[in-house]
Amino acid sequence: METILKSERILWNGQWQSGAMIIEDGRLSGFTTDPKRMAGAVDYGNQRIIPGIFDTHNHGTHGYGLSGQVSEDPAVQKPTIRHYLKGLASQGVTSIFPTCAVGMIRSVSEVADEENEGADIVGIHSEGPWLNRVGEKGIKTGWPEVSLDTAKQMVADGQGKLKLVALAPEIPGIDPIIEYFLSQGVTLAYAHSDCTYEEAMAAYAKGITVATHTGNVMTGLHHRDIGGLGASLNNENVECEVICDGLHISLEMLKLYFKLKDPSRFMMISDCSGMAGAPIGQYKGWHPGMIISITPEGFCLSDTGRLCGSSKPVLYGIGNLVEKLGMPMSTVSRMASLNPAKKYGLADRKGSLEIGKDADCVVITDDYQAVATYVRGRKVYDCEQDTDLFNPEFYREMKVEDQA
Repeated sequence: METILKSERILWNGQWQSGAMIIEDGRLSGFTTDPKRMAGAVDYGNQRIIPGIFDTHNHGTHGYGLSGQVSEDPAVQKPTIRHYLKGLASQGVTSIFPTCAVGMIRSVSEVADEENEGADIVGIHSEGPWLNRVGEKGIKTGWPEVSLDTAKQMVADGQGKLKLVALAPEIPGIDPIIEYFLSQGVTLAYAHSDCTYEEAMAAYAKGITVATHTGNVMTGLHHRDIGGLGASLNNENVECEVICDGLHISLEMLKLYFKLKDPSRFMMISDCSGMAGAPIGQYKGWHPGMIISITPEGFCLSDTGRLCGSSKPVLYGIGNLVEKLGMPMSTVSRMASLNPAKKYGLADRKGSLEIGKDADCVVITDDYQAVATYVRGRKVYDCEQDTDLFNPEFYREMKVEDQA
């Protein structure tokens, strides 16, 4: 089956082109400017078509969360995951590493084998469970037992799909865990750590190759010890996740990041929670008595004032970098799509619009809203049809009513 998508602005092979992409059997088979060939195309006019976003760090969206307090029942978990994937498609995400609780890894793996109407699960990410630093205004609660059996169960539940595990390398007894995950082909990320610069560099030398949400919940830059952040930016063997909502990292600091380290070494992430897309207000948190506030600026804050993930998708961050920092879309799109595809061995079929690759793309407005999203040539989101994707149960169960 053939599909043709036409636009005056298609980011084809990293360059803006006017014409149409030809899709056959889910893959891009060609590009044409022939009016006759484009006669039956789906015409998106002057709206931009860019490669689908590959988000490797995303805990939830649209009231569907995969971390925190989650049901242990697969019959509940799996519908949540399917709705989550559809919500992601509405934000231009075509490839995803769901960042899930350890108890959901098996269900995510099984849903990945289905034909879903949303983003494509191409791996699984576990942020923790072995984390240390909690960041500004956080309260330390320790970490679960460092157990090799837990690590082995995570790998078994992933059924070959567990691709990324984030951990704090200074936790006592963690080295056998690091060695085990690496032996299983799992990429390790430096995360939620109190390490100094030298300690962080030593951790990277053990085989950790990703910096989790670079700058957040790691020791910062100081002129006598540039900390975990400095190690992440200074180490040429490390790819850096980066949240570009302008809230987790200021735009001025982002500009500094991209001067210190080439943009080819950054992977844009959302770090969204299930709160993403929720209206301004207060909601029940992941622990009894915890309150999460969505602020007018877009912050997702705990009752102690700690950042609890982002409420903004990667597509919002793309707009920040292009419109506010003046970065070329070609560079920004690579950070959102091609760079993670390269890191995780998927660049032969994901990450850019060129012949032979999967037809994963998103049509966006000038204010960075998704119009339509395609995964392997199938339209999995249409803004005119998919108008009510937010979880209705979320409002009933999680909204904290204003006290008069």
